Amino acid sequence: MRYRTRIAILIGFIVLFLAAAPLVVLYTAGYRWNGKKLRPEKVGIIFVRSKPGNADIYLDGAKRRETTPARLRDLLPDAYELTIAKEGYSSWSKSLPVESGLTTFAEGVVLWKEGPPEEIDSPPAQALTSDELSSLDRADPLASETGGTVFKSDGFEIWTENPDGGNHDTVTRLSEEIRAVAPYTDTGWIIYETAGEIRAVERDDRDVRNDDLLASGDDLRGLAISSDGKTLYYLSGEGKGQTLWKKELQ
Repeated sequence: MRYRTRIAILIGFIVLFLAAAPLVVLYTAGYRWNGKKLRPEKVGIIFVRSKPGNADIYLDGAKRRETTPARLRDLLPDAYELTIAKEGYSSWSKSLPVESGLTTFAEGVVLWKEGPPEEIDSPPAQALTSDELSSLDRADPLASETGGTVFKSDGFEIWTENPDGGNHDTVTRLSEEIRAVAPYTDTGWIIYETAGEIRAVERDDRDVRNDDLLASGDDLRGLAISSDGKTLYYLSGEGKGQTLWKKELQ
C-alpha cells in the first residue's frame, strides 16, 4: 500500500472519528434527532403504573412491547396520547406532555372490571363487615376523608380540600343530585352515586378526567367499598323493598 494511500485512510478515520464522537456523546447524554424541529433534543420518559397491572400500553395508537408498570423511554418532547387497556376491564386514556430530560408520571391509572352487578339475598348486616356496613349507612354520605384529604359534595359538586378546609379543588359538577361520595383507596379516584348511576372519576386533571360508569339502577342509595378495594356494595330502593348489590371492581 502506497504511503499516500495510507495517509488518506488515516485522515479518513480521523475525520470519521471527529464527526461521530459528538453524536455518540449526544446520544449517551439522552439526545435524539427531532425530525419535526430539525435539531437534536434531550428525550423524556413516561412512567406508568396501573391497577391491575400487566395491562397493555398504547402510545399514539401504537401498541408497545411493555406492559404496566413500565418506563417508556427515549420520547422526544411532545404531547402523547397514552392508552392503557386490559381484556375484561375498562380502558384509560389521556394526553400527556413529555418535557426534555424529565419524567412524566401516570401512576393513578385504574381499570375497572367489566360485568354486571350481583344481587345479594342476605341482609346487609349479615353480608357486610362492620366497616362496610358503617360506610353504607354513613350519617353524612357526602363527606369522607382519607390520607389527609377530605372529599366533599354539596349534592351537585364534588371537591377535595385539606382537613382545615383549605386548597379547595373541584373534581366534577353534575346537574343531577349526588347522593354519596367515597374515595377509592389511595389511587386518587372518587366513586360517587346518583339516583340512577354509580361512577368513578379521577382527580388527575391533566387533559380530560376519566369518568367511568360502574353500575346503574333505580333509586340507588348508599355505597361501600371493601377494604381491599376489590368490591363495591350499594343499595337500591328503600324500606322492605330495598336490595343489596355487589359489583366486582378488580
